[in-house]
Amino acid sequence: MDPRKKLYVLKGSFESGIIDKEEYEKWRGKLEPDVNEFDKKIEDTNKQSEEQAKSSDKTLVVSIIIIALLFIGIMAFSIFSKQQPKTLEDLHVLNLKGKLKPSQGYVYKGVYSFVTLDGLWYTQLTSPKGKKLYSLALRYSPKDLKEITVEGSLNTQFFNNQSDFYVTFNPTGKQFSYVGLAVADFNTHMSKVFEKKPIAACDRNETEPCNNRPIVTCEDTNMLVLYIRESERFKVYYNDNCIVVEGNGFDLVKGVDRVLYNLYDIMEQEEI
Repeated sequence: MDPRKKLYVLKGSFESGIIDKEEYEKWRGKLEPDVNEFDKKIEDTNKQSEEQAKSSDKTLVVSIIIIALLFIGIMAFSIFSKQQPKTLEDLHVLNLKGKLKPSQGYVYKGVYSFVTLDGLWYTQLTSPKGKKLYSLALRYSPKDLKEITVEGSLNTQFFNNQSDFYVTFNPTGKQFSYVGLAVADFNTHMSKVFEKKPIAACDRNETEPCNNRPIVTCEDTNMLVLYIRESERFKVYYNDNCIVVEGNGFDLVKGVDRVLYNLYDIMEQEEI
């Protein structure tokens, strides 16, 4: 029998006079330890049941979350795998439909589609002679360069009539990696699109490599010249036959891109 019931019956016997107080106290002392132990067992059983219930609820919640995440992952993969453009042409089509983020592409002046892929900005343009359609690749887009002004005046007739051009720089400078990058970008566009042959030059004869190169500056007015000058100031300007980009670091690359956009008639010398 439940010891609590025994204690209850014992108390009833005492209250009804069946046993006296001495007899009651004697048996109560014997039953109370059993009652306490029985209560403790009941309490432990209840706690264990509550913990099992909580654990079961937690397992159910975690399972639901995992299933939901898997479903979301599958749906996301399906969406992105279907929408991910695979070619520049795909990107231009999406861009012209307004389906790209501004960081992925935009239409400049309502005419030129600019899209980015693998760290470069691409647009399409017909060659100056109208023979080919080029996919132009530049490191910066017009929006990146809108604050840069190209000063001075370029003799466009002289520019168009030249079949080659001279690239000159200071051979004792310290920015060779940036100078080289700017020159390589300019040469690529000049040779492939404008069909002009680059000729390497130096602005002074103070190093051994320059012994066998032409020494050219903007003062050589009978030549088409790109002059990359290391300087603390950033400036881009034309001087009749000479294109000058001054600065340091990636400003030299930005300056070259800004000149190219102007030569392509995509950007004016000063954007409003």
